[in-house]
Amino acid sequence: MKASNIWKTYLIALPGGLLFDFLNIPIPWILGPVVFVVFAKYFTTLESDTVPVAKNIAFVLLGVQIGLTFSAETFRSIGPYLFPYTILTSAMIALSLLAGLYIAKFGTVDKTTALVGSSPGGLSAMIAVSESMKGNSALVTIFHTLRLISVLFIIPFYVTHGTFDGSISVVASVKGGVDQGSYYTIPLYVIAAFIGWKLREWIPASLVILPMLFIGSLQTSGLPFYPLPGVLFTLAQFLIGTYLGHTVSLREIISAGKTCIAFFVLAVSMIGIGIGMAFVLSWWTTMDVKTAVLALAPGGLVEMAITAEQTGGEPAIVSSLQTIRLLMIVLLLPWLFKKLRT
Repeated sequence: MKASNIWKTYLIALPGGLLFDFLNIPIPWILGPVVFVVFAKYFTTLESDTVPVAKNIAFVLLGVQIGLTFSAETFRSIGPYLFPYTILTSAMIALSLLAGLYIAKFGTVDKTTALVGSSPGGLSAMIAVSESMKGNSALVTIFHTLRLISVLFIIPFYVTHGTFDGSISVVASVKGGVDQGSYYTIPLYVIAAFIGWKLREWIPASLVILPMLFIGSLQTSGLPFYPLPGVLFTLAQFLIGTYLGHTVSLREIISAGKTCIAFFVLAVSMIGIGIGMAFVLSWWTTMDVKTAVLALAPGGLVEMAITAEQTGGEPAIVSSLQTIRLLMIVLLLPWLFKKLRT
């Protein structure tokens, strides 16, 4: 880890965030750094690098940000959505795995890699599953990177520029809810970070999920949190965007060839299916369509919750349902993968 590569990476990412913010592009402080760093690596000799602890801090901050959107109604309102959401998201997972089996049968990738690579789960969690099952983790990383990038660039634009009826903006209420916070609640943010860090080996995405649930639970009990400066959350998105740009390599994607194209088509197809199922979920449960689209988007818990907050969706609902899907994938799919590959 060279210091010169680190500061070059962040300096290249910064104008990306500023430009995308100026152009009013959705989640600009994530997408801008991703685009600028990825293309800088491809067209120049830049050897990107980031500070690992910065990514972890950013995840905690974003978990806190999502947790502060919870209200007393959040957990009660999730109840009617659980069964329909579980049915629809299970159908999406099944379709993804069937597509993975098809790609393995007619492509050049082994069945294990295809199954893990086609799953709509978190990138880090699926890499861990791939390694435990002796898959090709390098290809799994490429396939899930394609899925994540596709979701990041398609879903926020769709929910920002699409026409939705009945969407409920919660951003103003969230800000108003924390304005009366007290200084004594600041240590609770530190406790949330400590819990997420200590359990990171046992719980997927713990640095996001555990602070989110810890702060969210206290928020729903009526505890008035001290409002953290908004610039911290912007910084967190910038750090995550820079990290994602560092991990994505256009050269590796191009080198994967036709198989990579097949997984890109699968990613886009699953996004389309997710949007279609979102209308079904909205009809089934009366959830507003924008929130349903973000809840069913194939991956990206943090990014979809942030998009919900910035576009008038319900980030607490989105993050809670995305967490349920992530836990389903991490807990059940390794067992299912072993059955399918035999």
